[in-house]
Amino acid sequence: MNVNDILSISRTGLNGLQNNLDIVANNVANSSTVGFKNRDTSFTDLLENSTTSQDVNVENGQQNKMGMTTGLATHQQSINFSQGSLRNTDSPYDLAISGKGFFGVRGSDGQLYLTRNGDFTRDANGNVVDQAGRKLDIQVTIPENQWPQGTVSIGQTGQITIEQNGRSTQVGSIVLYQPTEPQDLQAVGNNLYRVQGGTLNSSLNGATGLGTIQQYHLENSTTDLADAMSNMILTQRAYSFNSRVLQSTDDMLGTINEFSN
Repeated sequence: MNVNDILSISRTGLNGLQNNLDIVANNVANSSTVGFKNRDTSFTDLLENSTTSQDVNVENGQQNKMGMTTGLATHQQSINFSQGSLRNTDSPYDLAISGKGFFGVRGSDGQLYLTRNGDFTRDANGNVVDQAGRKLDIQVTIPENQWPQGTVSIGQTGQITIEQNGRSTQVGSIVLYQPTEPQDLQAVGNNLYRVQGGTLNSSLNGATGLGTIQQYHLENSTTDLADAMSNMILTQRAYSFNSRVLQSTDDMLGTINEFSN
């Protein structure tokens, strides 16, 4: 192993730790975001090279039992889809899912996105929308702009009922979704996911095990702030250590070049 190899190893370490720091910082920033799912990072060694007698003084036949890796690899971040705790609210359109399902919301282009963020409201046109104006996917029996005024009740299976003057009217049912495999979900930002390949099950096609809807509740982020801050500190220290190794190696290389000249 030469000095250039050490520089390369330090560089991969810095890149991997920077990636991890970005992910941890994102977790911390979203520790209070409704329905946010914590991201995790995993690390592995890059290709391991067996040592030789030129690398280290070992007995014959022992070289292959000792190896030096060529650096650090950061695996694609994984998303922890575990259930977040629920908190009470006073808005009838604050919804949480107790289970593994997802709400469906549609952008202005009609594209379906999945989310666990149940912070919904009614817009000026009467549509049930998220905070960015994306429409909640509802199987309506009465168009949303024609819903009567009254007390809104949303059942655990998604039925929306409005009571007015002692009369209850079922106006629609909220659709829940769930991919067959969680790894088919791709995060697209803003607490939204898209399904890449695989099968998407929904309450429309009679899928079970999607969970139940809890009205007057919101799901908390799954980020443990104390754990995330500890991880951030450890990552920053490791990054600082790798930086010093890189600087020392560069100084050694500079000294060698001076002697060579």
